[in-house]
Amino acid sequence: MDYGYSDKELLDMYYELKNARIFTLKMEDAVYKGLIRSAFHTPYGQEATGVAVIRAMKDSDWLGYTHRLQLALIHRYGMQPFMAEVFGLRDGCLCGSAFDYHLGDLREDGVRVLPMPGTLGSGPPVHAGFAWQRKRMGKDDVIVDVSGEGCCSEGTVYETWNIAALQKLPMLFVIENNQWEMSVPIKRQTANYNICEKAGACGLPYKIVDGTNILELRKAIDEGIAKARKCEPNVVEIKNLRWGVHYLGMPGDYRDDLELVEAAKRDKDPVKIYEKYLLDKGLIDQAYIDKVAAECTAEVDRCLEAAAKSEKPTFDDIYRKEYIYANPETGGDL
Repeated sequence: MDYGYSDKELLDMYYELKNARIFTLKMEDAVYKGLIRSAFHTPYGQEATGVAVIRAMKDSDWLGYTHRLQLALIHRYGMQPFMAEVFGLRDGCLCGSAFDYHLGDLREDGVRVLPMPGTLGSGPPVHAGFAWQRKRMGKDDVIVDVSGEGCCSEGTVYETWNIAALQKLPMLFVIENNQWEMSVPIKRQTANYNICEKAGACGLPYKIVDGTNILELRKAIDEGIAKARKCEPNVVEIKNLRWGVHYLGMPGDYRDDLELVEAAKRDKDPVKIYEKYLLDKGLIDQAYIDKVAAECTAEVDRCLEAAAKSEKPTFDDIYRKEYIYANPETGGDL
């Protein structure tokens, strides 16, 4: 099937997808080497989400992210600063004070990443408020909110969908339904496994897409952002499966679907599926696959080595008023 993307764009997406997988492998190794002292949430089997979202967005659009959307954060902040941040070191995006889950940059000339609150279900309403403000200011940028299915079981998110539809906010809600909210399977969260249909009850158009097919996913995100830019808020629900535990080091004995995981690794690996598509299309061969793998490995290793050499942050690095306070009267510059 021809999805309408140029050969260059198809190959660029392949590089991003391969890079995401290798980055995760290297970061997993860094956890067990003691370089990462915070939780790291691996996106194995879900890497296509980050690629599709970041390739579809404009630099002027705003990203509301989840803890498995590391590739998108790498694009916005740069790989080396993001790594140093995850390591909790001074050369990180926020001097090692936020790690990978509490980043944010609200500056007009910044990387346009919306802060992620730590409470489940609190991101979408915050991002919707921001979208409402941007619309009232006459801006034409889009807010892309990425959330998991567990987040969407919270009442605050239902309220957000209703407000977004009512006020016609410039938002695309991306729901990554990986069937597990931390340690709770979807069958214990909701009677309706199609989360987006609940948003539909609020008046939001929605679409369900296979999260292991990067091209179907990219097309759906492209279309969703185009609607949002016309102040037609909508939802794209991505169906995939989380391969591992919630974060590295967490016991996984609660999972009763390991046969499904093994089947997914064998038959629903987004990297392998996309490689087969490009091979069948004649755009790549095994030599190209090996070349990209070597290039991605070298890039990640270079950034890893440089990031790990950073110093630990000082007290003054972390406890700066512009990080703590949100208004000029108290010293903030946000």
